[in-house]
Amino acid sequence: MTDDVDERVRTVLADVFGLEPADVGPDTSTDTVEAWDSLQHLTVVLALEEEFDIQLADEETVTVVSFSLITMTVREKLGIT
Repeated sequence: MTDDVDERVRTVLADVFGLEPADVGPDTSTDTVEAWDSLQHLTVVLALEEEFDIQLADEETVTVVSFSLITMTVREKLGIT
């Protein structure tokens, strides 16, 4: 199940930023993706909410700034440990 979350997050980020899924991984973040600005961040949040049928709280939306933090937050929302 964890691998499924990782792959789905990888696909969302690749789609939003026009990257190859293989290029998205633990190091992918606002620091490493030049196109990851505030507008694209909102797009990421909305795409994640749609993909996983979850709702991120305002305080969560500002913390999901990397692949690792996104996967951790999504797992928590889905009740996956």
